[in-house]
Amino acid sequence: MESSEVPEQSGPGWQKPEIIRDGLKADMERIVNEEAEPPLSSKEAGMQLAKFVKFREEKFGGVLFETRSEKVYTLNRTAAAVVREIVAGANGDVIERLKQKYQDPTGAMETEAKAFLADLKEKGLVTE
Repeated sequence: MESSEVPEQSGPGWQKPEIIRDGLKADMERIVNEEAEPPLSSKEAGMQLAKFVKFREEKFGGVLFETRSEKVYTLNRTAAAVVREIVAGANGDVIERLKQKYQDPTGAMETEAKAFLADLKEKGLVTE
């Protein structure tokens, strides 16, 4: 047997290389399809989470998970409310929608939300 030849494996627990390759290809295609962004019409093309960012609400606020770098961001309630509006497809101004939903007599929420949106954009966690 030459060194470039691979001995054929047989018996319990062994699969042919083409079966393994086909299985891996199917798994990769499934992952790509799950991560793919749905196409947007011109009316829906507002701010949205970046392709590899996932959001989950928690009792304390929420969590953003950036799947490429595996970074996790914990969010307070105001930040979670901002992300919730983005996920819900807020086509208009996110800040204006938050003002309509929540009372903010001091303006602190608006200031915090604007700073948070700027931070999300800077980190590449949202797209417009």
